[in-house]
Amino acid sequence: MKMLLIGAGGIAQEYVKALRTLGVGQIDVLSRRKESAEAFRQTWSLGRAFGGGQETLPGIARDYDAVIVASPIETLLPYLRDLLQLGVTKVLVEKPVALSAPELDRFLADHPDAPVMVALNRLFFPSVQELRRRLVEEPVRSAEFSFTEWVHRINTEQYRPEVLARWGAANCIHVTSTVFDLIGMPRILNVQRGGAGDIAWHPAASIFVGSGVSSTGAPFSYGSDWGSAGRWSVTVRTALGSYHLEPMEALAFCPKGSVSREVLVPAWAGETKCGFVEMLEYWLKSAEVEPRFGLPRLRDHLAVVDNILYGEEH
Repeated sequence: MKMLLIGAGGIAQEYVKALRTLGVGQIDVLSRRKESAEAFRQTWSLGRAFGGGQETLPGIARDYDAVIVASPIETLLPYLRDLLQLGVTKVLVEKPVALSAPELDRFLADHPDAPVMVALNRLFFPSVQELRRRLVEEPVRSAEFSFTEWVHRINTEQYRPEVLARWGAANCIHVTSTVFDLIGMPRILNVQRGGAGDIAWHPAASIFVGSGVSSTGAPFSYGSDWGSAGRWSVTVRTALGSYHLEPMEALAFCPKGSVSREVLVPAWAGETKCGFVEMLEYWLKSAEVEPRFGLPRLRDHLAVVDNILYGEEH
């Protein structure tokens, strides 16, 4: 298989490691700057390196069996549009693809049947897959989650202002998309926000609390305060007890009537990024994209983020 990797940053190197684990050896890289692409090629001993970004893409895209788009967030949708117009049919694109549901809506209006898989690698975490398997036999009674960001650790120089201002789509969607894939999309959603203006680059709010009911009838709640302590976490409760993704790469179970947690899946300690090998293996073997991983479902996830973090209902 001949693979084109668009992007030469930190996430791109994780794709190279996972692809090599799967035995994919023919990998070329395309970046906006030729120097970046060539340095990446040399570091990872890849095939060819191309600069020029979108200007170069039309001349090389059809030479590849599959394309991975792992470029900066603001360039994901433009690259995706170009690839589809060029007739490329095997595409994996990094999340969030777009920074809001209306932005993705406009794209889907022109490409309603786009054969694209979204790289929701957390859905392929061994911890999340094990929990999903158990929930087939144990209906969800309720759930709670947090997407608190450590804003003091975010290097704002690496991101454009429009990306930082929509950090919910850029990063928090990792948590929310996992939760609602497990328990069902929100049917009822009540949101409250506070701390507007606390964070200069994310002026909408910094405190997020709310509740709702999923499409499967499971009540859920969430609470995140970016100006205080916290972490990403998910708790799902069944009649047998509570399941905890905290961190999300691990799964623990607390039986009903106990306060002790049993580790079901230990924290990830592999050499590749958690979930990447499983995600890429699924993508490479699949003839069609399962709806859970497609652009229309991503649009629904973005709409939830738009509501929870920005009070925008679509």
